[in-house]
Amino acid sequence: MEISEIFKLGKEYYLDSQYADVNREIKMIISEVLNLEESYITVHDDIEVNSDDEKKIFEILNRRKNGEPLQYILGHQFFYKHDFVVDKNVLIPRYDTEISVETILKAIKKNDRVLEIGCGTGCVSISIALERNYVKIDSIDISDYAIENTLKNVRKYNCENIKVFKSDIYQNVTDKYDIIYSNPPYIPTREIEKLQIEVQREPILALDGGCDGLSIYRRIIKDLDKYLTKQGFLILEIGYEQAKDITNLLGDYNTLVLKDLSGHDRVVIATKGDIDVRKFRSF
Repeated sequence: MEISEIFKLGKEYYLDSQYADVNREIKMIISEVLNLEESYITVHDDIEVNSDDEKKIFEILNRRKNGEPLQYILGHQFFYKHDFVVDKNVLIPRYDTEISVETILKAIKKNDRVLEIGCGTGCVSISIALERNYVKIDSIDISDYAIENTLKNVRKYNCENIKVFKSDIYQNVTDKYDIIYSNPPYIPTREIEKLQIEVQREPILALDGGCDGLSIYRRIIKDLDKYLTKQGFLILEIGYEQAKDITNLLGDYNTLVLKDLSGHDRVVIATKGDIDVRKFRSF
């Protein structure tokens, strides 16, 4: 069967789905199985696929039809500038989170120390470490699965400036940091059952933000002064319509809200120092 025919049949697996870019997904699957660049597949869609590879492709498509996330099936996800191992039971990296990486990079000064609360796959910490190899980063998570997944990616990219350890927020944290970053669970409990089926396959621990979606933010902010340096930055990724509530929780901190490429509030920056608005908004 030719690639063009696989594309045609593959689309039938997505008829009842909510995925925006079906062609891209099918291309990713074919690329993975055939070990060919996506750009090559686009130009050479008349390539004949052998029966074994054809079977693998349609097995993956069937798993997708049943709601299994593609990143769990393939075992990896591209984020920022690199490809990361993604294990089941760990939150899948989102492209929207790349604005957090850009924001942290703008905030970092030489010799800064960074803490990431809830490292997941480690994609944010590692992206920062690879761009700023002089920065020391502590990456923590309450999940053993996340710790293991982050360590796999740290070893993959040989990031000697990252320390990974288990901690429930600040439980095992003893130092002060110039930048504290977190993308905590922020979906209200009542909204979990309304999520796409594939999102519901991700760990509840990484999704459920309590009754109003703000429970982990409160815990991070409550003891923030103990762990953030006087001129340090707290950088938080947030959900829709949470900016006002979170800036209110931050009290006397100076704050700035950044939007993502879709125009939604996505990141809150907080500090007791000054915020260079032009610097942080220049993406």
